[in-house]
Amino acid sequence: VRADPWSRGSYRLGFGAAASRLRHVPRRTASCCSRSRSSCRTLLATALAQAGRPAEAAPLLTGVAAGHHPAYRLYLPDDLLALAWGAAAEGATTEAIARAAEAADLARDAGSPAYEVLAWQTAVQLGGATAAATRRLTSLAGLGPRAETALTHAKAWSDEDGDALLEVAHAWARLGDLVAAGDAAAQAADVQRRAGRQGSALTAAATAEKLAERSGACTPALVVAARPLPLTAREREIAALAARGLSNKDIAARLTLSVRTVEGHLYRAGHKLGVSERAALSGLLGVE
Repeated sequence: VRADPWSRGSYRLGFGAAASRLRHVPRRTASCCSRSRSSCRTLLATALAQAGRPAEAAPLLTGVAAGHHPAYRLYLPDDLLALAWGAAAEGATTEAIARAAEAADLARDAGSPAYEVLAWQTAVQLGGATAAATRRLTSLAGLGPRAETALTHAKAWSDEDGDALLEVAHAWARLGDLVAAGDAAAQAADVQRRAGRQGSALTAAATAEKLAERSGACTPALVVAARPLPLTAREREIAALAARGLSNKDIAARLTLSVRTVEGHLYRAGHKLGVSERAALSGLLGVE
């Protein structure tokens, strides 16, 4: 996929750059131009969020994608993807997927196919937007190996094909995108487990764990693979937000739900997990 230098910078994050490798970025921004400072901040925030460190990513995401000169619009998809990963790291996967889809639509309108591919890939890694992603990636597949692999990933996740997802994981690894590879393997484990194929699930989960060790990532898909629980995606999302200290009202506002709906999901999650206190959710969900 052809991309401008800043888009290629985003791709390098997908290649598994650990957050620790970007710690020097803030110290260098004083001598950079405004765009470079913004890009360094965006890249670092994305890496920290992908590493499962939302508290460190959050300050860097303040004001991202807002108040910029119109000429900056070309780079807004990158910022929206940083916000997507930030939301995902906080447990708000619905918001994260919406951000990624927004980035894809913006990239399409701006005529930036490389950004659009990356945005739809991100949406699929986060577990959503498969119909829209498949439709758009089908038209973009001719751009190169990344677009083709992203399309295969979207189809495999939509079809809940665990074997195909594991193959996609290997394809991403061959391309050097270890974060996407880990997510595909983790999704394969989730699909196989839900289908009752425990042996295949364990194999996929072990692959995901090895890829996570190489990339330093701790994404939502990897957390699900590492801590399988008898919860629906929505129950897990709401339980994770509750474990992070959000009130039912805050969760409802963030996910655009009624407070009663949030209460119902939390009750069912607690019943399935055998807990009645919000504090107990943190350990079960791996929320720090």
